[in-house]
Amino acid sequence: MPAAEFYISSTKYSLQERMTRRGKVYDVVFRIVTLDGIEKQKKLSGFSSKTLAKQGYTDFVTSKCELVKNNPIKKKDPTKQALLVGDLVREYLASLSNLNKASSVYGKQKIFKKFVLPYFEKTKAKDLTKEVLYRWQDGLWNTKNDRSGNFYSYKYLSTVRAFFLTFLGWCESRYGIKNNFTEVIKPKKRVQKTKMQIWTREDFEQFIAVVDDPVYHAFFTLLFFTGRRKGEIFALAPEDIRQGSIVFDKSVTRKTFSGTPYEVTSTKAEKEQETPICRAVQEELKRYKGDAPFFFGGEHPIADNTLRRVFRNYCFKAGIQPIRIHDLRHSFVSMLIHLGANFMVVAELIGDTVDQVIKTYGHLYESDKRAVIDRI
Repeated sequence: MPAAEFYISSTKYSLQERMTRRGKVYDVVFRIVTLDGIEKQKKLSGFSSKTLAKQGYTDFVTSKCELVKNNPIKKKDPTKQALLVGDLVREYLASLSNLNKASSVYGKQKIFKKFVLPYFEKTKAKDLTKEVLYRWQDGLWNTKNDRSGNFYSYKYLSTVRAFFLTFLGWCESRYGIKNNFTEVIKPKKRVQKTKMQIWTREDFEQFIAVVDDPVYHAFFTLLFFTGRRKGEIFALAPEDIRQGSIVFDKSVTRKTFSGTPYEVTSTKAEKEQETPICRAVQEELKRYKGDAPFFFGGEHPIADNTLRRVFRNYCFKAGIQPIRIHDLRHSFVSMLIHLGANFMVVAELIGDTVDQVIKTYGHLYESDKRAVIDRI
């Protein structure tokens, strides 16, 4: 047997599915250690089936790797003097690939590239003192969006801060570099949280009455009467449409590392559900037969920008105040709550967790308190 080219300490791997111009392919991702002790991610790409991907992994490990316990010659810098933030960020993001969906890693990478690396790319991690981190946070909270010219929302800035805090915690766990950010107090909210935008069923009926394109008529009807995320509607195939139900087991993401305009992944909640649909959707699907492989779009799913433009144009045509497309999901949940649905039912119908439903929509149940008290 030829000499090993890599060490591996585990036979665990993950399969990642993505769409290319030649169809669906699978990548195998796993961790290896080079012969000089450097740990990194390895990807074997472009297999046409899961079986071939697994075989490709087995062949690679069998011919090129030696299975050992942990890292036999792991390099360490006992003084931690030379570790730069930029290098650690890239190592951290690579380590997330086996724990997070590609779209999640993509979002984190985008935030680090915009808000962290321009300030700390060449900074030694040991030099991230409490004072330095306070100055960074103060600058972050005074940053404006290049496109809108407005300050970023408190929620978005809190997400940026949380990502950086988690990264510094990883540095402390992995390399023993103290995380001084835990001592930096998070700023208070600048303004009150904006009220959730929703349409009533009457609002939607006014809107859908002017939608004259059958594709968009069906698409918006599914969004409003299923409460699913638009990526899950984008990803629907003809075989997902059943008698009285729809199977939601995948989503389309535009956040890709492969260079392709989109990829088909699992749903955000990692669930596969056959969800019942109301009569309005059933009647709509009798009229709209759909395309393939994508039920809406045919060869390729509808583009996000196209959908937003079309939605806004129909709002103006209907004479109704535009909301975000995602707010159709909120509108559906509001309708369910008004009809008496509990958290568990809402979570199952929209493909979310009960905890997230309570966090996002709990305030919509406030009116129920008075109704209950009045019945006593």
